[in-house]
Amino acid sequence: MEVTMRGTGLLACLGAMALSPPAAAQDAPPVEPAPIDSQLPPDTTPPPVTMRVQVATGPQWQPWYPGDDQRRLSPWFSLSRTRGDTPFAFGAPDDGTNLTFLRRGTTELAVAVRREGRRRQGDLIPGLPGVGRTFELGGSVETWTGDRWRWRGDLRKGLGGHRGWISQLGADYVRRDGDRWIVSLGPRVLLGDARYQRAWFGVDERAAAATGLGIYRPRAGLRSVAATGSWSMEVSRHWGVEGQFTYERLVADAYRSPIMHDWNSRNQIQVAIGLHYTFSVKVPDRGIWRIIR
Repeated sequence: MEVTMRGTGLLACLGAMALSPPAAAQDAPPVEPAPIDSQLPPDTTPPPVTMRVQVATGPQWQPWYPGDDQRRLSPWFSLSRTRGDTPFAFGAPDDGTNLTFLRRGTTELAVAVRREGRRRQGDLIPGLPGVGRTFELGGSVETWTGDRWRWRGDLRKGLGGHRGWISQLGADYVRRDGDRWIVSLGPRVLLGDARYQRAWFGVDERAAAATGLGIYRPRAGLRSVAATGSWSMEVSRHWGVEGQFTYERLVADAYRSPIMHDWNSRNQIQVAIGLHYTFSVKVPDRGIWRIIR
């Protein structure tokens, strides 16, 4: 009997377990229905922005190196960009390539890059040593007084070629009507260290023996004074015309060099004309695009 009672109790327990739902199923939360499209959160990706790009090119007539007594024809090229309807930033003919990395109000700091042509051996005088092509790398700073006067200075180191230091200081008076037309004019002062001056204007013992000139060792200091101007005008929505000129006069030790023997050497003139084309592109408003704008 005792055994039978135990068997009956076990069967009762098993029956109760079979009829009752599992505890885990009782405790599970209800499943939410999948959201429909109208319930999804809006896209948080910022919309693309419009960037305007201006490409300009044309012929220029210029000396190829400091003190060159000839003018040579070569192409020139420039690339500018701006965001939306913001006018393109002003750039003078002799600014070179600048990559702005800091901007505070009307003041900008930039990496400055320029290329100086080479003087082949015997170009000016038979027996005169050559100077290799030079890439100049350095920095520039510019600031504005109101919207008409720009003040700018740079300092660059020659990589190869003359291997010296050179600095340019200048100002520009600028008048403009947005991008419709721009006119500028301004003075310049150029300075070089002794290594730079002697590469272009000096005569060492070997050069003196080869050319018959006297030994000449120019010092660091003023190289030249100059004036530069430019103009640009739109003729349609996409097309425009522009021109630029620079007149540079060698002074001080550079002027007194026996290498600089005629008017063309001491007076450097550059003239350029060209066309520019403006177009728009859509770019993401994030990542690298924030930097390059």
